[in-house]
Amino acid sequence: MTSNFANATTNLYDPSVSSTTTLNGSTVRLDGTLHDTLGNVEHWIINVYSTAGHCLRLFISTTFFDSELVVVAPNGEVYRDDDGGGSNRPLIKIANAPVTGWYTVHVSHYAGLPIDTNFALLYGRYPAGNVNCDGATLPLVPTALLASPSTASSATPEDSKNKSDTGTVPALPLNSPGGEVQ
Repeated sequence: MTSNFANATTNLYDPSVSSTTTLNGSTVRLDGTLHDTLGNVEHWIINVYSTAGHCLRLFISTTFFDSELVVVAPNGEVYRDDDGGGSNRPLIKIANAPVTGWYTVHVSHYAGLPIDTNFALLYGRYPAGNVNCDGATLPLVPTALLASPSTASSATPEDSKNKSDTGTVPALPLNSPGGEVQ
């Protein structure tokens, strides 16, 4: 499947749930193109389906640019990664999908730059506890929740600073340039 327009959205439903323990085994490969030759920065977007409780793995396996992957769950949880798969290849592993439904996947340049290039996205669904979701990506925590006394814990925002490589991402405004961690 290829999208020639960055803002084209497609729903992809793959009914299979693989029990393989091979990393990225039994995935669906989606070839995409970010086509921003006029300096318009647009994301490549697709909706993928998952059932609550399943492991959902999304990996940019081939890229020629510093890519970023953002996934928005149907309940509004946001997951983000830019190089968890190594070599500027983002990897998002949702170990326990929070709800059944369509997960919106955005692919873009990490720094929010216009780009004209191709990439490959691997999409896989696995049963809970599968090795494909070990070291799961944690959802971003909205800034408002960090300041709320009702959600206070012994951890501070400083405790999570610069942990994006381990899947723990500090709270950031979603419109920050490139979503970069400061």
